Amino acid sequence: MGDTRAAVFAAAAAAFSARGFDGVRVEEVARAAGVNKAMLYYHFGDKLALYRAVVADMMREVGGRVLAIAESPGEPDAKVEAVIDAFLGAAETRPWFPTLMLREVSDGAPHLDMETLGLMRNVFLGFSRVLGEGQAAGRFREMHPVLAYVSFIGPILLNAARERVAAANPARATLPMFVALDRAELRAHMHQAALRMLQKDTPR
Repeated sequence: MGDTRAAVFAAAAAAFSARGFDGVRVEEVARAAGVNKAMLYYHFGDKLALYRAVVADMMREVGGRVLAIAESPGEPDAKVEAVIDAFLGAAETRPWFPTLMLREVSDGAPHLDMETLGLMRNVFLGFSRVLGEGQAAGRFREMHPVLAYVSFIGPILLNAARERVAAANPARATLPMFVALDRAELRAHMHQAALRMLQKDTPR
């Protein structure tokens, strides 16, 4: 039974990421998962509940990691790097998510309920705690946490979506912006860019 639920989840995640909520039919998800519609409804209730389960899975995973990082001992700079690693790791284990999330947010998040948005809130709260800790220690400059967050998460989501385009369309690898990046180089760049953005301004 657990394998059936996982198969439905995987099929739905791939479909929603590729075509958005409105572009996916329950029948195609059930067919891709190798089950009938009744089994899909048994596990998830309906299409909207299935969609929210897909989003909540990622938010629960990342939110838990980020809150744990915020609550752990360590220097603020190292915590920022750990948060970046959590996002990069989650995007790799759930490659469907960046495209799905970018599409949902650009549409105004019409399919997300307060419970799912609450999971997203946990990600932001964890990041805000790390930011505030760095500011209190005099390591990070003063800035609105929302501005810091969008500057931080935006490049990660965009690059993950870019890499998915390249992976799905091998011929596009000939275009410069779709070339594969070395993972260590990507990680180091994201660390450096985030810390430079956050660092306290030095007197001129």
